[in-house]
Amino acid sequence: MNSFYRAARKLIQSKESRCCPSERMNRNRNLEVSVAPMMEVTDTHFRYMCRLLSKRVTLYTEMIVENTILNRLDDLGLFLGYHHTEQPLVIQLGGNNPDKLAKCASIAQEWGYSEINLNCGCPSNKVAGQNFGASLMLEPETVRNCVKAMQRVVDIPVTVK
Repeated sequence: MNSFYRAARKLIQSKESRCCPSERMNRNRNLEVSVAPMMEVTDTHFRYMCRLLSKRVTLYTEMIVENTILNRLDDLGLFLGYHHTEQPLVIQLGGNNPDKLAKCASIAQEWGYSEINLNCGCPSNKVAGQNFGASLMLEPETVRNCVKAMQRVVDIPVTVK
């Protein structure tokens, strides 16, 4: 293991490391760091590597758009598959349709995800042009309806980022 990974592992596992506010948010999970969802970065291989560095990291999937899940039910493993050591693992969903997001949340729970996260912050023009991501910040009622719809069908936490 090279020196960068040794240093990163030491920082993540250090009890003295108090630089990350996620520690306060994750007291019930005793985690100190969250690896944010990043398109074309936080795939299963990256998350697996992060988990090897520390078990005290909350991992997120890349954002998965509601229609990707609902239109590709035959090959969900491509989008939802993960290695069991990645847990706890949060799936980040993108969309603005409460009914579709509720179906996706239910599917994600069946796949064993520990939390559902609704993306309300992606600034990409490609995403915002479809009326989800950062553009949802302009529609708090839509966000509320989406969260409530997902909460009705799952037993795991539903969050917004």
